[in-house]
Amino acid sequence: MPIFHTQNVLNGGEISPLLRGRVDQQRYSTGTREMLNFVPMPQGGVTRRPGTRYLGDALGGTGRLIPFVFSATQGRMLEFGDHELGVWLPDGTLVADESGTPKVFESPFAAADLRDLRYAQSADVIYFAHPSYAPRKLSRYADDDWRWSELTFLPTIATPKKPSLSTVGTPEGDKKTDYTYCVTAIDDKGQESSPSEPASISAQALNSVDFHIRVTWEAVEGATGYRVYKKKMGVFGYIGKGGADETYLDDKNVGADTEDTPPEYENPFEGEGNYPSQVFFHQQRLGFAASNSRPITIWLSRSGEFESMAKSTPPKDDDAIEVTLAATQASRIVWLQPDRNALAFGTEGSEWTLEPSEGVALTPSTASFQLQTTNGGSDAVAALSVGGSVLYVQRGSGAIREFAYNYSADKYLGQDLTILARHILKDVDVVAWSWQQEPYAILWCVLSDGTLAGLTYMKDQEIIGWHRHATDGQFLDAAGIPGTPDDQLWFLVRRGGTVCVERLDTFFDSDELAEAYFLDSSLNYQGEPLASFYGLDHLAGRQVQVFADGGTIDGLEVGADGSLTLKHAASSVHVGLPYVSRVEPNLPELQTQQGWTLMHDRKILAVRARVYRSMSFLAGLEGALSPIVDRDITGGLFSTVPFFSEGTDLDLDVCGGWSASSPLVFEVSSATPLTILALVTTLEISPYTGGGTF
Repeated sequence: MPIFHTQNVLNGGEISPLLRGRVDQQRYSTGTREMLNFVPMPQGGVTRRPGTRYLGDALGGTGRLIPFVFSATQGRMLEFGDHELGVWLPDGTLVADESGTPKVFESPFAAADLRDLRYAQSADVIYFAHPSYAPRKLSRYADDDWRWSELTFLPTIATPKKPSLSTVGTPEGDKKTDYTYCVTAIDDKGQESSPSEPASISAQALNSVDFHIRVTWEAVEGATGYRVYKKKMGVFGYIGKGGADETYLDDKNVGADTEDTPPEYENPFEGEGNYPSQVFFHQQRLGFAASNSRPITIWLSRSGEFESMAKSTPPKDDDAIEVTLAATQASRIVWLQPDRNALAFGTEGSEWTLEPSEGVALTPSTASFQLQTTNGGSDAVAALSVGGSVLYVQRGSGAIREFAYNYSADKYLGQDLTILARHILKDVDVVAWSWQQEPYAILWCVLSDGTLAGLTYMKDQEIIGWHRHATDGQFLDAAGIPGTPDDQLWFLVRRGGTVCVERLDTFFDSDELAEAYFLDSSLNYQGEPLASFYGLDHLAGRQVQVFADGGTIDGLEVGADGSLTLKHAASSVHVGLPYVSRVEPNLPELQTQQGWTLMHDRKILAVRARVYRSMSFLAGLEGALSPIVDRDITGGLFSTVPFFSEGTDLDLDVCGGWSASSPLVFEVSSATPLTILALVTTLEISPYTGGGTF
């Protein structure tokens, strides 16, 4: 009797061959044996990865893309080369000078050091950390005006000169006391200068009526006010302030507040070996961590003053914080990421949180380390904050873990997101990654072999689906900025001897085939019908594929001058490198009254697929793929364009004989879209196992 097996959820992604016996596992029924250049969608289906658009040649052979995001909807892409910096606009063009020539800015970083560069952004400023460079910042004043500066962690306003002291009024008695004062200046941002050289005077006892000491100082350029301190029991305490035009203060026996002392500035990152390797923001503080000389130390700036590591005696709540992890092993800190009220971070051997021992704000007196897990991390890439969790690469790069707070356990746990697809990262390292929130919540990982691994990850929907991606070249780097309707994902790709800057196109969801981009390193033309095209220099001498007016043309070669000529003129033309997309669902398995159908022979009688906004494709059993729709081609171009709109059901001619293993395969090598929403397989199952023929 025929059995109908429905697969309407395919977003389990590609699963490990070790799971092919776990037919009871939910991910088996939703997963696939292979998912190449396809993307699992949170809604349940799978869709073909869009192609990439060629934007231009990279600055050099080794580079780095770093996003500059200054609002939820706008950003720039910074391309770093060897001591060079290019700025890309969201439309895919480089910032240029008045003559239209792309502008190249200077950069302090050598190409060999770019991979280990870490960064953190606040508004129009990005802070950088690298163990071979003193901390720096890059400030944007305009798209064509970017300025570098090295951080000194000293106040920008000058220190007042030593004040002068005098007495006013008539003293009482002969007994004298030494009085010592210092002064600080305040700038328009509220930052306080270093204290002046202290000045002392010996005088009789002060009183508020007849006798007092006048503290006088010279004005400081740019000061909006001044603070005066008096020494008490060996500590300077605050006694009063002056305005921008007030350069003196009368001490009429004011009691010094030794809980409010002048700042003590320092730069903890002076000298080789003291440069931090990590940078981050946490609770309105700029943080650094892990210098070569102090690999398990964390530094946090003063609250609200990112470029100040000032402290006070005794410490104030808003003072800079310096803490060193007291662990049994001096495993280097390799990632940090704020989460909830804690600063989550990982070393090479364990994962921790730095959180306040009381209250919700971190202060010098409440900083406390809490051990969470002992998986160990890698510094190959910076950790990412995604959907309420922190994602990081495990030590050895063989797994990616989710570090998230678990209310039941009342601690952070580190779930392995690759446990069901360990083969994806086998024998390769993650060298770069980027999160693309829209439209399908995907973590894109650049691997050391030049391929991509994608993870469709939506924690609230319990969706974890891995997929693999390849191109005619090698992916080197990836970074993303906000976009509409899709977040933009940018790549550096090596194609032959050239490194290209490319951008993933938007996922196809339209009835207009002109919006279907399924070629890599592509350029497109929309306009009056043309047959000859130029400007394809990056593809000179390459075999390309053309998608012209809804039809695919194979076997064309771009000329040495970057030109290409079609047999017929077309008004919508995409030219680029083809790639194969392939998905192979797991074998359909069912639980019957006699048990699971695992390892039974089965015979596929019919298959029906529900597709969405798709064109023709190949399908069938392995080794016997057939075109699902015959294409009518005239003179190299389509005379009719077969296009399946929303929710089209197709009967697939894939019937096969009895077999214990007969996986269904979907494949596309043309520049056409394919989205599969569901499969229904009609099959017969043999009553016995043993490989008999029926």
